[in-house]
Amino acid sequence: MRYGTKYLVLFGLISLILSSCSETYQLSTQNLSQIYRSSEKQVKPEFMVFHSSETKSELHFKIMSNNLLYTRPTGEEEYRAKVKMTFILYKSFNSDMVSDSGSFVINDVNTQGGLKEIIGKIPLKASYPNSYILKVTTSDLNKKSVEDNFVVVDKTSRQGRQNYLMMDADDSSEVFGYFTGTSKKLVIKYNDKMVKQLTIKIYKREFELSPPPFANHNPKRFDFTPDSTYYVNLDVNNSFLLEITDPALYHIQVDTTSKEGLTYIRFENHFPDIISATQMLQPLRFITTNKEFDRLLEEPIAKDAVDEYWISVSASADRARELIRNYYHRVEEANYYFSTHMEGWKTDRGLIFIVFGQPDVIYKDTGGESWIYGNGKDEPTLTFNYTRTYNPFSNNDYRLIRSPEYKNYWYKSVDTWRQGRVYKY
Repeated sequence: MRYGTKYLVLFGLISLILSSCSETYQLSTQNLSQIYRSSEKQVKPEFMVFHSSETKSELHFKIMSNNLLYTRPTGEEEYRAKVKMTFILYKSFNSDMVSDSGSFVINDVNTQGGLKEIIGKIPLKASYPNSYILKVTTSDLNKKSVEDNFVVVDKTSRQGRQNYLMMDADDSSEVFGYFTGTSKKLVIKYNDKMVKQLTIKIYKREFELSPPPFANHNPKRFDFTPDSTYYVNLDVNNSFLLEITDPALYHIQVDTTSKEGLTYIRFENHFPDIISATQMLQPLRFITTNKEFDRLLEEPIAKDAVDEYWISVSASADRARELIRNYYHRVEEANYYFSTHMEGWKTDRGLIFIVFGQPDVIYKDTGGESWIYGNGKDEPTLTFNYTRTYNPFSNNDYRLIRSPEYKNYWYKSVDTWRQGRVYKY
């Protein structure tokens, strides 16, 4: 589907509309649980970072018009949306030092009333070789809704993913995110004009899903031998065309002696959404026994296997529908928030998110995340700690610190699902 698009030319106005921000607290001390609560978000902006020079980077953003409230001011004929965006560039989650900040208001008139993308970019003061955390607060002033997003600005290397700008080959619009569930044609630009050739490595891999949080787990080392390799020459715009067809990791590099580069992943159809019975079957592994799951896999028709399981644990079609709606909503959320080189539902954070639900408290720092369930009053709090792990394909890889202490909590949560009830600690 094509959308009408409005480009916001912010660079020409930026000196007039930016204002300094006074927040100086450390992000690591704040409860950031809302970052994984999509149901509480209304504007839902998307972001992408591109390093445009030695001392400047760009935050590209996209807002869909159907997520905004358009109202008609008194005495005017046109319906308008008003969105305020405030950004603060911190040295890190653990620092209260601010490198850049500002705010501006978007006034959008939707004369045709159709769906369109509102796209813009913000200049940031960011220098090599540093890493930053960007807090972006987006407010729909008509709805009076506010939501925060946190974006890693990784300028530690000239070969990392944010040195590339991706655009749709059909309409030249910016591409947000590093994965897709459909075939695509991308125009990819590299920011160093001295580089004239890039290497494309294609990996076709299947990854195991995470085991329970109490199990000893040593992930298999990734085999960096690609399934295929080819080279591309950059054109006069320092860009090239990449055709994404088969499900695979497409890893683009300047220097093949390093593992760094840009990775774009083609997952199965319609990802991150779950629409087929085959896609619904695999995540049942978290709440089934080995014998049960093997029997489900032997069923010749995947839909029959999925229906059989949920009806057997719920004892009614209405309750089965409720369980399916909640369980697979969590699977889709896990895909959206936690995907790395593999689907988000297979990761450590995806595992806990699906079975236990959204955490009540999240703390983030430079080294990882802590998820806390419960308020400490009605029952003891339950904490899962994750360490951020270097991954050349993604900056979103976090590994759970496993412990045998989780065993009873895990079986309680699984038993609740198996008794036909949605579990939330």
